[in-house]
Amino acid sequence: MQSLVEETAWQFRAACRGEDAALFFAPGYFEKKGEKDAREAKAKVICARCEVREECLEYALGTRESHGIWGGLNEAERRALLRTRERRAG
Repeated sequence: MQSLVEETAWQFRAACRGEDAALFFAPGYFEKKGEKDAREAKAKVICARCEVREECLEYALGTRESHGIWGGLNEAERRALLRTRERRAG
């Protein structure tokens, strides 16, 4: 069994490491749709070039991460992917 450090070692190679976390997570105030779309688009550009994008996405899906951009997908996109996977498995 892997240790927590081994399970999350991919995070040290993530393209988002050192980037502004505010790109990946909604602010603590109301965000207009256009602002949200623009913020998420910038985050997804970073994710698109990331060598550990798949590991990141699988981590977020496995932990049911409910906030932010993970593996290039936002919350709603991850929920949809989980529903698709559950239908296929069922």
